[in-house]
Amino acid sequence: MVAVPIALILIFILLYFAFGSIKEALMVYSAIPLSAVGGVLFLWIRGLPFSISAGVGFIALFGIAVLNGIVLIEHFKELKHQGMKNIDELILKGTTDRLRPVLLTAAAAALGFLPMAISSSAGAEVQRPLATVVIGGLFTATILTMIVLPILFKVFDGKEFKKAKFKKHNSNTYLILFLLSTSFAFSQNSNPELDSLIGKGITNNKGLKAYQLQVDKYQANIKSAYTFEKTTIYYNYDQNNLASNSEPLKIFGAQQRFSFPTVYGAQKKVNVTEYEKEKANFEIQKNKLSLEISKVYYRIVYIQNREKLYFYLDSLYQNFSKASDRRFELGETNYLEKITAQAKFRQIKTSLSQIENDKKAQYDLLYSLIQTDEKIAIKNNSITPLFNSTADLSTAVHNKYLESVTNSYKSQIILEKQHWLPDLHLEYFRGSNKGLSQSLNGFQVGIGVPLLFSGNVSKAKVAQLELQSWEQQKLNEEQKREQFIQQKKNELAKYQEAINYYNQYGKKLSDEIIKVANLSYKHGEIDFFQYIQSLENATAIQVEYLDNVLQFNKTQLDSQYLNF
Repeated sequence: MVAVPIALILIFILLYFAFGSIKEALMVYSAIPLSAVGGVLFLWIRGLPFSISAGVGFIALFGIAVLNGIVLIEHFKELKHQGMKNIDELILKGTTDRLRPVLLTAAAAALGFLPMAISSSAGAEVQRPLATVVIGGLFTATILTMIVLPILFKVFDGKEFKKAKFKKHNSNTYLILFLLSTSFAFSQNSNPELDSLIGKGITNNKGLKAYQLQVDKYQANIKSAYTFEKTTIYYNYDQNNLASNSEPLKIFGAQQRFSFPTVYGAQKKVNVTEYEKEKANFEIQKNKLSLEISKVYYRIVYIQNREKLYFYLDSLYQNFSKASDRRFELGETNYLEKITAQAKFRQIKTSLSQIENDKKAQYDLLYSLIQTDEKIAIKNNSITPLFNSTADLSTAVHNKYLESVTNSYKSQIILEKQHWLPDLHLEYFRGSNKGLSQSLNGFQVGIGVPLLFSGNVSKAKVAQLELQSWEQQKLNEEQKREQFIQQKKNELAKYQEAINYYNQYGKKLSDEIIKVANLSYKHGEIDFFQYIQSLENATAIQVEYLDNVLQFNKTQLDSQYLNF
């Protein structure tokens, strides 16, 4: 929300200083929204969220993208100074001359970020969004810059621009709107504190590391598809096996058995689909961990807000208890008011102690999820409804897992059918004895035909039934998901109604009740018990709001992460 808009404004200022013209600076600046298209598109295709690292990627992308525009515009100006008058010929000549430099600038940067984009090692979750943004943005920026920028140059520099007759104040207005639109496009309702905690949890959580090792195991297992049976090396001496000199042969040989070649490809496909399924399951586990951390985080924020409210009540009742004691000593009030004030004061103290214990328990739970030695302190004391939804990303992750399971069953069926194909046998041997002048060579080639194939038929049928069973289960999962999402929408509407009431009326009523109650009690217009009742009513409105926001956020998180 800060770095990206500042970078955008600074880029425009530097372009203006470089060209000395708002017109030319705007033309080159057009590369930024053109590159942003690809960055956002590739993030969406890969199912990656807009994170801090993605924001840094956009900053790097914008810096690289404007270079193509500078290269192109400078060459247009150079050709114009050389006396080329026809604007169409100038654009064709300029774009042809600068096609290779533009492609080289984009390709060098994109290929440099490619290892980061496909990385799966430790820290890859930070690298992938950054590299994906740069590669995707350069892809669209390179294509669109070569099309859009020459058109803009013709519009701004040719007769078309002169016919437009823009007024000065209008052009300045368009400039401001252009800058604001590109700046605010990257501002979103993010929570850096929570994002940091989730990032640490994903990096440190031992359970998630175990899932990552499972993914690595299945990845390493892909190459095991090309596993062959052991080669048999043998020696044979048989007096029934005589050479031409009537002496027994001493035979050395080697045997090797192979499955039909297509079987290995089918086995590799099975291993690949198992890897994809485990990788999708790992993403689901990451979502679950993120959900648990988010819930604990918002629970702590809720507790801290409730603690702040009770601290305020504690100060009120503490002063009130002291005043009641003094008034009782002076005979201005009765004993019932005194002990009631003390009881309320002790009650608030007990509530604060319970809140403190609850907060410690939540912090312990947060430490167990993040598993870090660093001290964690939630600084956010502003409890607000969570509206920034990532449901589409979670849906994509869930769909990917379901599809990977389907592919796994389908590949298993193909493998079982491949087992019906014959096996191949190869053998080479050499025989000799003392009476022969040279060794006798031989070889044998054979196939293993599955004549007794009832077992193979049964296995293929089992695999087909497993796929059909899974397809029904998949439909059930999708139906449950739709029902779950609809249920959460109804719950959100319920809590949203309560939140809207508080924002429109409840907060004002609560503040007004406390204000009027303090003044009325001070002036003797209400007695002690009416005063306490007023404070409790005002407090109940605020506590109810906090409860509704907490439930709203929990429901929103369940909906976003598809926790059903």
